[in-house]
Order: sequence, then C-alpha cells, then structure tokens
Amino acid sequence: MQWREPLELLVGNRRFAALWISDLVATIGDRVHRVALAALVYELTGSMTVAGLAFLASGLPDLVLGPLAGVVVDRVDRRRVMIASDLARVVPVMLLPIAGEYWIGSLYVLLFLINAAAILHRPAKMAAIPAVVPQGQLTRANSLSSLAESLGDIGGYPLAGLVVGGLVALLGSDRGLVFAFAVAALGYVLSAAVLWPLRLPPQPHVEKRSTALVWRELVDGVNYLFRNVLLRTNTMLVALGAIAIGMAMPLLVGYAYGVSAQGEVAYSLLNFGIGVGSVAGALLTGVLNTRRLGTLVLSGLVLMGAGLAGLGVGPPLWVAVLLTGLTGFGNLLFLVPSVTIVQRITPASLMGRVFALRSTLLFTALIVANGIGGWLGDQLGADRAFLAIGSLLVVASLVAAAIPVTLLADRLDEWTLEPSG
Repeated sequence: MQWREPLELLVGNRRFAALWISDLVATIGDRVHRVALAALVYELTGSMTVAGLAFLASGLPDLVLGPLAGVVVDRVDRRRVMIASDLARVVPVMLLPIAGEYWIGSLYVLLFLINAAAILHRPAKMAAIPAVVPQGQLTRANSLSSLAESLGDIGGYPLAGLVVGGLVALLGSDRGLVFAFAVAALGYVLSAAVLWPLRLPPQPHVEKRSTALVWRELVDGVNYLFRNVLLRTNTMLVALGAIAIGMAMPLLVGYAYGVSAQGEVAYSLLNFGIGVGSVAGALLTGVLNTRRLGTLVLSGLVLMGAGLAGLGVGPPLWVAVLLTGLTGFGNLLFLVPSVTIVQRITPASLMGRVFALRSTLLFTALIVANGIGGWLGDQLGADRAFLAIGSLLVVASLVAAAIPVTLLADRLDEWTLEPSG
C-alpha cells in the first residue's frame, strides 16, 4: 500500500470524508472539554479519586444504555443519530462550570447526560463506514478514522491548554472556565453541521416496534458476539487495554497537577504525546494494511503497557510526553485491527448491535478502572500506580500470546468464521 492511497480514499470518497471531518472537529472540541474538566475538578477538589469518579460518571451510560444504542443504530438513519448525538451534548457541556460551583455532584449528573447522548455516535459511525467504503479498504478507512481522533489530540490538546490557560489567566478561573466549555460545545455544533448534507444508503424498514422484538434483536446481537470465537477472544483482549486506559486517565490528572506541578500545560502536553503516538500508530496500520491482525493487537497492548510503566519511574515532563506517545502508538496498534476484525466478520444487519455491545462491555471495564485508578493514585501516588498498571498489562499480553486462539485473526482470510461455542 502506498502513502497516497489513504489520501485518495479521503479525497475521493465524499461520504467518508464527511464522517472523517466531523470526527476531527468534534474531537478537538472534546479535548478542550477534557482539559477544562480536569482543571475544574482539580480546582474544586484536588483529588484523583474525585477525578476518577468524574470519568466513571461519563462512562456509566455505556453500561446502562449501551446495548439499546445498538438496536437504535440498526433501526434509525445513522446520519440522524450522529447529528442528534452531537447537538444533545451542547447544553450540558456549557452547564458544567456553572453547576459545579454550587454542587460537585452536579458534575456527575451532567457528565452522565453528556455521554448518554454520545454513546449513539460511535456505533453509528462505525456501522456507517462499511456502507460507504468497499470491504478491501476497511482497514485503511478505520486507520484514517482513528487518525482523525489522533489529529484531534495533536491539535486539540495544545489548543485546549492555550484556550483554558489563556481564558483563566485573562478572565479569572470562574469566567475563564465558562468560556472554555463554550468553545468545547462549539465543536459539537460544527460536527453536526458537517454531517447535515451526508446521505447514507437506506436501512431495511422495520414494521414492528414491539418491546418483544427489540429484546429479540438485542439477544441476537449478544449471541453473535459471544458465540463467535474470534469476536469473543478479541473483545477480551481489547478489555485489557480498556482497563489500563481507564486506570491511567485519573492518574494523568494527578501526574500533571502533582508530580509535575505544571497544571493545565502538563496535562495538555501529556495528552498531546498520546495524540502524536496515536497518529503514528494509525498511519502505520493504514500503510501496512496487514493481514496479521491478531499479532498487531498483542503488539499494541505490550507497547502501551511499556509506556505506562515508564511513567512510573518519575521521568521529567519531556520524557513523560515521549512515553505517553508510546502509549498512544500502542493503543492505535491494537484498536484499529480490532475494529477491522469486527467489521470483517459481522453481518451488516448486526453491525450496530455488535459495536454497541462491545462498547458497553469495554466501557464497563473502563469506568470501573477509572474509580480504581483514582483510588490507587491517591494511595500509592501516580508514579507507582503507573508502574504497577503498565507492568501488569505487559505480562498479561505476553501470557495471552501463548494461547493459540489469540492469534486466530492472523489467518482471517483462510477461515469461514461461523458462530461457535
């Protein structure tokens, strides 16, 4: 695969380009939101545990509503789902700094509402990609899709550090954060505007909309996910990465505001490192277009664990940024092949449900890990917690590599994978 081929896909496929640009714009807004949220939470409480609970509240809708999101995505026009998801987040995001001043618990409520609106967007987007991209270009398209998020990290986090830090310095903490969250909300509005002219192939019309039918469709998705040996194995592997990422999220806040003592700048730079590494990982997987998808998944997990463990030795900030870059590189190295595996072996009629169910399982692992990671950081310190988490991820990935079914995806083209117990 030549370097020009991803660009040709992006420029030559207008429908995929709309999905890609929408993702990029929304991601930049989301990164401003995250930096402003970290500043708000740490200013109000100074606790990694509370930061972990904030991330946990953001992820709870995936546990409570995630499975039903897949049913909606498979029934309703996916373009409308994505636009509604973007616009529904605007007001709650703008209310965060105002409500947080009066009651810290309101942050958890608003974050729950924000992610309740967001959970429809990702499965709708992932299910829409195979409808606008040929099967032979799926790995390339998924790499580009991940690249949009990574470029959003690279541009979004430095921009967020400047926006949040600049507005706080100019207007004071309270008013500055209000304006920062307004900038974040603007990203969701622009994302919806990009998606507005998009047209997707029509989905099969469903006459019946009874509760029994919805439940049966949900069960069908669950059965397919857990009875297909490759899907089941890959989901378990990706869950390892989700747990590590979930525990690391509040620790990055603690590292930025505690170990490095440079606040918003340090937090933005650490996430900037993740973004740069993610771009490199997305570009590599897109250029290789490899068939050894199982090997890539395991390699990515090992590299991500090594990056997290490196943060545990208390390096200076510039080294820590390089290590978060390694973490981001590993993250994309296992994420992109995992998405391709699901798209390759899942029927189009089940795609939304399977992605939503996987998201529910993975975000359940992630949000539980958010709380544990914050607590662990307060008990051990961010550096020691990073060392323990990264080391365990490396060991678990190497153990998994010794299990034959783990590398089944390396021979995906040779198998006709029917659901099996």
